[in-house]
Amino acid sequence: MTSSLEELKKYSTCEIADALLKLGQGPWGGYIPDIELWSPAYCQGDTRIVGPAFTVKMVEKSDTTSPTPKEHFVDAAHEGSVVVISAPPDVKNAVWGGLMSARAKAKGVKGVVIDGRVRDLSEHRAMNFPVFARSHSILPQNAFVRPSELQVPITLSTISPVVVYPSDIIVADLDGIICIPKDLVESVILNCAKYVAIDDQCMKAIQQGKGVKETFAKYRGT
Repeated sequence: MTSSLEELKKYSTCEIADALLKLGQGPWGGYIPDIELWSPAYCQGDTRIVGPAFTVKMVEKSDTTSPTPKEHFVDAAHEGSVVVISAPPDVKNAVWGGLMSARAKAKGVKGVVIDGRVRDLSEHRAMNFPVFARSHSILPQNAFVRPSELQVPITLSTISPVVVYPSDIIVADLDGIICIPKDLVESVILNCAKYVAIDDQCMKAIQQGKGVKETFAKYRGT
């Protein structure tokens, strides 16, 4: 799997989404919408993280029926993983802060993807730790929500049908976030290699003055 993850680093989330759609992973192609890069810089740079999902489900603090994990979720996260957090919808507090990034980085976690809010932006950026989130906040986690279940399937975004399972592969970069089912990784890599080569030919032709329609007909067959 390590070599496969290295191969995936060659391809953008856009290219991977195209591959998943061609493989029949519709209607969203694994895309998790409306989550953006906040650290090391907001929506700029060449940050790209690739790794197996370590999933965390948050619930509202008032929820007394859901289970409670035996250890802090960042302590439980695996080296080389991407922590993926599902927060209750519409909460205004952050679920990730600077201390969590410090611990995650020390453990060798690749980064965090948050279906919710983050705080302490300057701290994450000073650590150069990759943080992708829906938005930001100044309010803390523990006053409003709490961790409930670790390494369970989670659905990110109220509008996306994508379910992230533990050990699915997460790829996140400037363009967005995508989840690759772990049994499709090799097929995605082969598909990306094929169609990126075709698009490279299209780009050269268009830059040389060829029309889009004729170029697509020649190289894409459409």
